[in-house]
Amino acid sequence: MSNQTFQILKDLPTPLFLSQCVLHRHELLIFGDTRNRDCYSYHILKNEYKFVCSYPSDVELDGHCVVKLDNNNKDSNEINLLSFGGFKKHTLIMKYVSVWSDGNNDNETNKSNKSKNHNKWIPFTNNKNRVYIGKSEDDFIGVRAVVGGSNNHFVFDLNTFQFIERAALPTNYDISCHCFVSKSENGQESNEEKESSIKKKIHEMLLFCYDTGLLIEYNEENKTFQFHPLPVCDDIASLNFYAYVYVNDAILFFGGLNISNNVISKSVHKYSIRENKWMTFQNTLPSLLKECIAILSEDNTYVHIIGGKNEKNQCVSMHMKTKVNEWPSEEEMKKENKLKIEEEKEEKKEEDKNNKIKKEKEEPCSKFEQLSSDDFENPRKNDLNNGNIHAITYVDHHPTDEVTEKSVEQKRKKTKNKNKEIGMRKRKKVNVSIYFVLSVFFIYPILNKTQKDIKMYETIDNQDNKEKELTAYVIVDERKMSIKMKELTFDELFCQICTCLEPKYLLKINNEPFKMQLVDMKNNTIESDEDVRKEFKNGDPLFKLLWVPKIEKIGKIKTIKNALVVMIAISEYCDNKMLCNLPNVREKDVKNFREVFKQELNYEFVCNEEFKMNKEDIDEFLENVIVNHKLYKNKRNYDALIIIIAGHGDEGDALVTSDGKHVPIDGIRSLFNCNKMESLRDYPKIFIIDVCRGSGNPQ
Repeated sequence: MSNQTFQILKDLPTPLFLSQCVLHRHELLIFGDTRNRDCYSYHILKNEYKFVCSYPSDVELDGHCVVKLDNNNKDSNEINLLSFGGFKKHTLIMKYVSVWSDGNNDNETNKSNKSKNHNKWIPFTNNKNRVYIGKSEDDFIGVRAVVGGSNNHFVFDLNTFQFIERAALPTNYDISCHCFVSKSENGQESNEEKESSIKKKIHEMLLFCYDTGLLIEYNEENKTFQFHPLPVCDDIASLNFYAYVYVNDAILFFGGLNISNNVISKSVHKYSIRENKWMTFQNTLPSLLKECIAILSEDNTYVHIIGGKNEKNQCVSMHMKTKVNEWPSEEEMKKENKLKIEEEKEEKKEEDKNNKIKKEKEEPCSKFEQLSSDDFENPRKNDLNNGNIHAITYVDHHPTDEVTEKSVEQKRKKTKNKNKEIGMRKRKKVNVSIYFVLSVFFIYPILNKTQKDIKMYETIDNQDNKEKELTAYVIVDERKMSIKMKELTFDELFCQICTCLEPKYLLKINNEPFKMQLVDMKNNTIESDEDVRKEFKNGDPLFKLLWVPKIEKIGKIKTIKNALVVMIAISEYCDNKMLCNLPNVREKDVKNFREVFKQELNYEFVCNEEFKMNKEDIDEFLENVIVNHKLYKNKRNYDALIIIIAGHGDEGDALVTSDGKHVPIDGIRSLFNCNKMESLRDYPKIFIIDVCRGSGNPQ
C-alpha cells in the first residue's frame, strides 16, 4: 500500500476533531467538535460544503454521538437525527432536509426549512417533557451508539423513551472513543444471518477498544446481553481514538493514538469477522492521524476520512477518501493464509530433510560404538593377538578400495583441488569419532562424499544467512535506511545508526532540547541487547528514530496514567460592584483545562456545572466527587489527584464564593491528605490555584 491509495479532497470549512458524521444519500453530514458547534453538509458528487446549522450555545460537544434514527425510505429527502452524550450530557433531535438544490430554488428551500423548524437542533421530548439519554452519574464522553432491532432501537427504546436494559462490559478499562458496530449495519448481513437474527430476535454487535474485543449478543425477547471475547492483534492493542468503518464483513481501522507513550499512528488495520483474523498495513495514511472520523459512501465504494489531529497535536481540516477495493478482500486474505500454510509446509519438509541427513550422519557412529573387536571381519584378525599390527586406519570412503599411502595422497590432492574450484568458501572439517579397542586405533569417517559437499554448502548458506540477519533498517523522518551490524547489541545498533545520520540531526541533539529514542514498529522502546535480539528473531528488523524532549531528572520520575482532575470554577458573583463576574473562567479556563487533561492526557476530568457557588455548594460538590469516584478506597485505582481552583480570592489563601464569603483553600486541601484519605497515600497530589490574594503580595 502507498499513500497514493488516498485521494485528497477539498478541505473542511474549519478544522475538526472528535466530530461526528452521518451519511444521507450523496451527503456527508458533519457535526462539530469541542471547539466548533457548526454543522456542515458535504456533497460527495460536487465536492462542496454547505453550512447547515449550529448547536445551541449551552451545549458542549465533548465526545458526543450522532445517529440516524430511520432509513426506511432511502429516496426521502428528509431524515431524523439524534445527538447525545458528551461531558455535559445533551439529548437533541433534528429533522434534516437536504440543503442542496438546483440554483434558483436554493433560497426558497432554505426559507421553507427554516419555517418548518427543520435543520435545527431542538430538545428531545416525549411531547410533554424533555428526555435525556443517560443517568446523571453516567460518563458519556466518547460514547458510541448503533440503532437496530425489530423496532430500530437497542437498549434505549426510541418509541417509549425509556431504557430497556443496562449491563456492565466485561473489561477493566474505561470504554471511550472506541469501535462499535452492528452486524446488520448498512444491510451487510447475509440473508441467512438476517433471517436467523429476526427469527431468534438476537442481534449481534462488535466492540473494540485497546486490547478489548467483544462480540455482544442482545436478546430482544429476553432483554439480556451475552459477551464473547474476540482476538485483538498486538499492533492495535495499544491504540484508541482511531477512525473505523464496517464494510464487506470486515472492519477497517485508520490511525489512532497510543495512550501509554502518546505516539500517533498512521497504520491501517483490518479485522475480518468471518475469518476472525487481523491484518495490518503499516504506514498507509498520508500522515500521522488520531481523533478523525471515517464513513462509508452509500454504494460502499469509498471510505471518507475526515478531520483529526496530526503528530503536532494540531487540529486539521483534511478530507480524503480511499477505495474499498484497494484493500485486500476476504478471498485475497484466504489466498495469503493458504500461501502461508504452504510455506510452512515447505519449511517443515526442509526441516525433516535436514533431520534425516543429521540422523544418517550420527547413525554409523552410534552403531560403531556398540561394536566389539569380534565384530570386525579381517583376514589378519588372528594377528591381533600376536601384536604384529598396532593400528588399522580406514581413511577411504569406499571400504573396497585398497588403502595405501599413495591412494591417500591422491585423495588429499583431489580434495585440495576441489577446494580451489569452490573458491574462497570455508569448509568445515569432517567430524570423526575416535575409539580405543584393545591396542587398536580406529578412525572411522562418518560422511560419504555427497554428504560432505552438502555439509559444506550448508555451512556457506548459514554464513550468508548470518550476514543477512545482521542487516537492519531504521526510519528517520519518514526515510528508511539500511544499516550493517557486526554484533547483535544495542550499542552496536545505536553506533551504526549514528554513523548514518546527517550532520543536521547531530546538531539538533546538541543545540535543541531533544534526545534520540529508538523504538520498534509497535512503538516499544529499544534500550537493551535483549530488545535488539528479539527484533532480529522476529524477522526483518525495522526500527524508528524519534526525537523526544529532554527531561531533567530530579530524583525518581513517576509516570501518571490514571489521574482524577477536579476543578472548582466560580465565574458569577452576586454583588458585581464588589466582585466582578469572571466570564473567562467559564468560557476559556474550564475548556482549556479539560482539553489538556482529558483530551490530551486522557485523565478523568470533573468540574462543577453551575458557575455560581456558595460555601454549601462547594462542600456538596466535593462530597459528591469523593463518593461518586469512590476515593476512600480508591476503587478506580487513580494514581494521582489534581485539584484546580479558579475564581476570586482574598488574603489568607481564601477562595471567595459567589455570595462574598470565604472558603480556606487549605481546608479544601486537607480533605485529601493522608490522614483523611489513606487510599491516596504516596500518590502525587497537585494543586493549581488560580485566584488572587487580595491587595497584598503573595506570602
